[in-house]
Amino acid sequence: MINEFQQLIQAYRKTDFSQRKAALATVVGLSGSGYRRPGARMYITDDGQWIGAISGGCLEGDALRKAREVMQTRQARLVTYDTSNPEGENFGIGLGCNGVLDVLIQAIDPEDSENPLETLDRVMQERRPLRFETTLPDGAGIFVEELKPDIQLLVFGGGYDAVPLVQLAKQLGWRVVVTDDCVAHLQPRRFGVADEMLAVQRDDIRQQIPIDAYSAAVLISHNFKYDRSVLRELLQTNIPYIGLLGPKKRGDALLDEVSDLVTTRDEKRLFWPIGLDVGADNPPEIALSILAEIQAVFRKTSAQPLKFKNAPIHQPVQSISTSVDLN
Repeated sequence: MINEFQQLIQAYRKTDFSQRKAALATVVGLSGSGYRRPGARMYITDDGQWIGAISGGCLEGDALRKAREVMQTRQARLVTYDTSNPEGENFGIGLGCNGVLDVLIQAIDPEDSENPLETLDRVMQERRPLRFETTLPDGAGIFVEELKPDIQLLVFGGGYDAVPLVQLAKQLGWRVVVTDDCVAHLQPRRFGVADEMLAVQRDDIRQQIPIDAYSAAVLISHNFKYDRSVLRELLQTNIPYIGLLGPKKRGDALLDEVSDLVTTRDEKRLFWPIGLDVGADNPPEIALSILAEIQAVFRKTSAQPLKFKNAPIHQPVQSISTSVDLN
């Protein structure tokens, strides 16, 4: 949902509150199955515009009407949508969602630095986890979210095959930093969508690159000596993912050269060859393979086809008082 949250925040920043009112609809509870999970949000303005979604498209119209009422009264409202009866005369007609959805609708006060959108923005900008508690109206309980920063992709090497990797990561809403010790490789026309382009000497990685617990490093330079120096630097940090592009033999050789720093703990964060086996043959396909693996690692999933999963796709939500991991 990170990319969606970024779009919500952008829409919020562009709203002229001298002319417009706004509200935020948030899924805060789910019994059974549903298209969106708790934490999904929809930003609505009083001219009928909205960004984001709380369902597959069936509930947004009604949420818009109720949001206009909330904008006028300034009183938050908890709305329950029952989509469990696909034959009934309710929102479940023909959908088969088979769930009951609780949606909180709140008016947005741009003067309140603690409003939900300001809080989301802080989490993304400051890159620190935050426990966010929202008291629901009419004594309905508390909605608890564990908000975490988005994945930060550190791309070491500014070659041609790094371009689709950067572009696809940005489409996912990740923060992307491209770095190389050759300034000529860092061209805005190729990496203009990246959040940062940094010309950093290979031995200054730890001092110059912002590495945190939500970072993933991809070594994609095709320069063995550069990759070796970067790998040596990264192994001395707590970065949870390090991926080495190229055949296994090359990765083995790199690790042999830095064997004095490699421990058994590093086996869990080192990936070589990088990526999932999806038959990738060209740079865009390789980018897809790499990013799918990184997401699977951060989400702690198996990356196997869902048809082989003998359990619900998502963990069931037991009550309104729940937590949501945004990473």
